[in-house]
Amino acid sequence: MKKTFLILTAVITLFANIGCTQKTETNYIKSCIFPGDYPDPTIMREGNDFYMTHSSFTYYPGLLIWHSTDLINWEPVARAVQGQDYSIFAPDICKVGDKYYIYYPTSGGENFVVTADKIEGPWSEPIKIDVNGIDPGHVVDNDGTRYLYTNNGFMVQLTDDGLAAVGRNKKVYDGWEFPSEWETEGMWLESPKFCKHGDYYYLITAEGGTAGPPTSHMCVVARSKSATGPWENSPYNPMVHTYSADEDWWSKGHGTLIDDADGNWYIVYHAYRNGYHTLGRSTIIESVVWTEDGWPVLANQNGAEWDNKGLNSNFDYLKDFSNPIMWAKWEPGFEGGTLWNTTAIDESYEITAEFESNGAAAGLYLFYNEKAYTGTQLNDSHFYIRILNDKNVVSVWSSTDGEKWNQVIKNQDVSSYHHNTYQGFFALRPSIMVNDGVTVKDFKYVTK
Repeated sequence: MKKTFLILTAVITLFANIGCTQKTETNYIKSCIFPGDYPDPTIMREGNDFYMTHSSFTYYPGLLIWHSTDLINWEPVARAVQGQDYSIFAPDICKVGDKYYIYYPTSGGENFVVTADKIEGPWSEPIKIDVNGIDPGHVVDNDGTRYLYTNNGFMVQLTDDGLAAVGRNKKVYDGWEFPSEWETEGMWLESPKFCKHGDYYYLITAEGGTAGPPTSHMCVVARSKSATGPWENSPYNPMVHTYSADEDWWSKGHGTLIDDADGNWYIVYHAYRNGYHTLGRSTIIESVVWTEDGWPVLANQNGAEWDNKGLNSNFDYLKDFSNPIMWAKWEPGFEGGTLWNTTAIDESYEITAEFESNGAAAGLYLFYNEKAYTGTQLNDSHFYIRILNDKNVVSVWSSTDGEKWNQVIKNQDVSSYHHNTYQGFFALRPSIMVNDGVTVKDFKYVTK
């Protein structure tokens, strides 16, 4: 098999004019910490260090791990899975003893775990766990016994090393019954995530479906003094939910509770930005307070809002598109070549790429999947391609000298290029298609 090389040689420019961070008057955090396609967040804390990863689907290397010390500014650390022939989604990251674990399900209906002694790796080869279900959530009971929860309220015991199931899974939780008049996709009890607060284990699950109508998704809370139940539902459910299509964020759900070293609490979840399903599901964090009767609720009940004044944090990782860790391949490829993908974070942006080729084809695209994409390719010895996405209206140009431009596509509507139309839970990503003999000399992403 021939090897394909992608060489990014330039420092990439990104000017962020729009973002999603704000704080309330009481300094509670209400922030979109990962704008763009960062769904199914899973987070853990080790002292003053936080680590997070997300669904990587058919992009590989998979399971990009991020690090932060303040929950707002994040830097990429490593990728935990180097190659796979399946889609990875809804992982769960944790540390037990001296070892890190990431549990994850696949499109093949199987569950795997990878381990590492250091967060930056090396990570082990995937180990299959004989348990059915999706969205694994790991928890350690008071006596040190380890368990893995999956969707629909099922639980299975794990071996002491966390690498195998003991027996078969059994149902231990029925979820929270939301009002029948709410517009959702269905019950869809999934995404079990755990934390310990006081004498109780708290189980945070998702219900209502992950896309569909804006009001579908939600986070609900239950608690028990044992990691195995029985589970008591919160009287304040749902903890996170979109109640109207007029809200800034749609399909809010898949949450995890996390504290910091100072005892402050937060919930991390994902959501679609109103009108921009094409960007995928962003990762949002909100401050949490505890009621007198021991339940977590949002510190500000108005939900996370998009701040049009711009990104209020550093977000250096979003500016460094020359960093190879920010790019991932799409499996199984595209147009006979290798498709490299990164993440768009803005409603309007322009991307430009410069290519050198020995006659092999190369192209620049906005890519959702093989049925939903836009862009163009050339096979000249030296050429440029530019794509403007203006609020889901796309135009494309090509050039042989970077000065005189030929418009290839004019005002193409891509607003339907998302899950509700094409399935898959992806996003419309800036993508470079290359073949052997192609060099990408420059790539720029500029917010418009």
